[in-house]
Amino acid sequence: MSRQSDHSKAAKSLKEGPVIYQSEDSLLDEDRVKKDLALAELNHIFKLYLAKKSSRLTDLSILGQFSVIFNDSRMAEWHCLNKREQNDALSELVVLPEVYNELIGKIGETAGDAQIISSIVKDAYQNSIDSFSHAAYIQQKYTSRFPGFKVILYLDQKRKHTILLVVDNGYGKNVAKPRKSYLGEDMDSSLSNRIIEWCINKFGKSEDMVDRRIAYTGGQGMALKKIKIELNLDVNVHYLTTGAVFELQLSNFF
Repeated sequence: MSRQSDHSKAAKSLKEGPVIYQSEDSLLDEDRVKKDLALAELNHIFKLYLAKKSSRLTDLSILGQFSVIFNDSRMAEWHCLNKREQNDALSELVVLPEVYNELIGKIGETAGDAQIISSIVKDAYQNSIDSFSHAAYIQQKYTSRFPGFKVILYLDQKRKHTILLVVDNGYGKNVAKPRKSYLGEDMDSSLSNRIIEWCINKFGKSEDMVDRRIAYTGGQGMALKKIKIELNLDVNVHYLTTGAVFELQLSNFF
């Protein structure tokens, strides 16, 4: 039996896979509705990504997947929190439950290199958390659902590629974030830098304006350029209507 046939036989439904809750295992009825809406949105974003790639679900074999739901009530009131309160909350959100390490380890083993996959996904989900912060403040998005991300490893049977995705239901656009010092503080918060930034955005790229009311983790781990140059892997980020998809092509592993 061919390896491709083995993968087809092991393929999973898009609705399968464990769901991690950030705060607790039990949810109130209202929270369960918000959780279900978040999971449905993540699957919808994945389908939008497939449409953008001109791919179909029938062409895929899902080899592994799991979801992380941040059921933190503060996200619904994010626009009412000051930046220090947001920073304190983000410091808690980036610390995921131990079961996450087990699940991402399994995904990494299936992909062929658990350590590299874990490191890359860490950078992707931390950038997702920054996107949640932006969406919660600008759009007040998480009053009806929770923020969350979904890790999917799949085999594209048609193109003969293995793809790792981190799907999130954040802002859905590229967000300009302030640079961070090694202490985690904004490096360009001085008056002179703000004036320069205002001038640049007044007469140039207004979409790159940093909104200083919003807290960001700044992201950690490997940047996209580092993944491409040092690991020689094909990586992209797709911004869609209601979220984003971090895509890593692992064609060398299968």
